[in-house]
Amino acid sequence: MQKYRIGIIGYGGFGKFLHNWWSKLDNVEIVAIADSKVDVGEVAGCNVYRHWEDLVAAGNIDIVSIVTPPSVHAEIACAALYAGKHVLVEKPVAISLHQAENILKAQQETGKVVMVNHMLRYNPIVEALATISSQMIFGKLRHATVSNYAQDNSLPIDHWFWNRDFSGGIFVEHGVHFIDIISSLTHSKFKDVKGVWHDRNDRQRDQVAALVHYEDGLIAHHYHAFSGPGFFEQTTIRLTFDLAKIEVEGWIPMLGTVKGLVNSETKMKLDALPGYKQVACSSINGQADESRPAGWGDTGNIGEKGIEFGGISYQVDEIIEGNFQIESTKDDIYGSCVQKLLLDMINVIEDKNHKPKVSLKDAIESLRIALLASE
Repeated sequence: MQKYRIGIIGYGGFGKFLHNWWSKLDNVEIVAIADSKVDVGEVAGCNVYRHWEDLVAAGNIDIVSIVTPPSVHAEIACAALYAGKHVLVEKPVAISLHQAENILKAQQETGKVVMVNHMLRYNPIVEALATISSQMIFGKLRHATVSNYAQDNSLPIDHWFWNRDFSGGIFVEHGVHFIDIISSLTHSKFKDVKGVWHDRNDRQRDQVAALVHYEDGLIAHHYHAFSGPGFFEQTTIRLTFDLAKIEVEGWIPMLGTVKGLVNSETKMKLDALPGYKQVACSSINGQADESRPAGWGDTGNIGEKGIEFGGISYQVDEIIEGNFQIESTKDDIYGSCVQKLLLDMINVIEDKNHKPKVSLKDAIESLRIALLASE
């Protein structure tokens, strides 16, 4: 078994997190760290470089992991590719399409593998939602809402996060994760993006929102606010299918609820949701549509011919309610996601026909949406 030697550029909190979780893998070895402030004593067994250029030039590295502010992702990624390294870059892939296209060009010219750390696609709940959507278990996905209320206690006004020249802004640096999740639930391209925002002052854009319209009719609404206390930090994703409503909690999705119309076949497929437990179930055959008030008139009964939504007929006979939850800690799930992403990348390195869960072109498309939402 080949052991892949990894060099990490940027050794802040997330760089250390990656080091911890990747070092648990049998076919991976962290051999180098580049950071101007890292304490040599805390990375025993690794070569330490003060300048990223020196790590990129080193000869004993197979994969370069880039965990720096987004504004320099492209410069480092291109240098690493032309130095013969594979590259795993933290999201966003870059802060402009020009930068992202430079990475794509370098990847095509060198034949090396580039992956972007959209690790939420490897979350078990997100994986299950992608299956539910692609198999149309609940029919078409019509509407998605992402609501993200984040704390700003650790983001003083001079933090690079607020400087759009360094971070790209909230949608590019942070919201792109959730844009990528929603895009992973449809095989359709986006057709239109409209964004709005609020500026707390001339340096801090702390609330952003966007509508994203996809060619298949899906409309997604994204809202992100970095303007409150940590006590109220919350991320919720709501998905409306023809036959179900699903709600997921956590910026790392950990639990959720589902209410949907099913038949015997689709009901069994709900076990794809981690820890799924049914809490209610009843037959709908012969029931009337109760969405209208009494006295409205006959709205028809649901019978053997099924029901129709959006011009599509569905055969269903029960309505169910359930909940689901990952029985692990958030840290363990986060760590597992970054491990699975790295292993997916290694599979691409070893087999060019392997299709990763998230590609460089996927990451560029999510960046494109984030940039349009920020205009």
